[in-house]
Amino acid sequence: MADERWAAKFKGKCVKIRLKNVSKSLSFKEHFNARAEVLHLLEGISCELDDGENLAILGQSGSGKSTLAKLISFSEPKSGGKIYINDEEITDKNELKKDIRYILQNQKQALNPALKVKTAIAHVRSYLKLSFSENELKELLVNLNLKDEILEKYPSQLSGGEATRVGILLALLSKPKILICDEITSGLDNETKQKIINLLLSLDEKISIIFITHDILSAMKIAQKVLIIESGKQVAWGKFDDLASQNVLKKYLDAAKFYDAKL
Repeated sequence: MADERWAAKFKGKCVKIRLKNVSKSLSFKEHFNARAEVLHLLEGISCELDDGENLAILGQSGSGKSTLAKLISFSEPKSGGKIYINDEEITDKNELKKDIRYILQNQKQALNPALKVKTAIAHVRSYLKLSFSENELKELLVNLNLKDEILEKYPSQLSGGEATRVGILLALLSKPKILICDEITSGLDNETKQKIINLLLSLDEKISIIFITHDILSAMKIAQKVLIIESGKQVAWGKFDDLASQNVLKKYLDAAKFYDAKL
């Protein structure tokens, strides 16, 4: 019932997403008799994404980017704060499992090594109870520059770029409203990386992309807004154009050998 309610609500519409003071923490003990301690992975993350906009989540490795992606996709429960979709607070991950799709980093490892691509597609169709025609699947393959032969291959037989595009294919099967891309261009050569970026930019404008990366150059090509996280804390949030003249982006621009004059 929940799936049907949200499908009807989102049909033909873009999606607005808002995070308010979202946090994630873990409680642990060093040994059985020790006092419990709390490890704060994310604290007080707040941002919003309007209809049809793309968001870049920028930060160094270990900053909490992937943790936030898991919270937004409801792959993991948050410890505090609220997440709103189209101004309604979401608490049940099953309501949006078709509408928010999460593409993990390094698809060659993320894909099940024992399954051919066609079997992975069948599993997604069954799990999400999708109904799409063979023509629709072929159209997706063409749009993603994937040949029909890819369906008979195992992940180990795919190149890095092919594996990434297969991951995007599996995510797009449910016609999502929000596509979370977690470091999906990391480790790819520049030519393949640019092809993946162009592919993302060619997607339906009704799909909002949340692009997680440490690569500011790629982020600026895809997103209008940026959220910067360091050590689990939000250090900047806004439009790239508004933040470009501030020091908050400088170290990322320097790391990418990108000069202020080119902004």
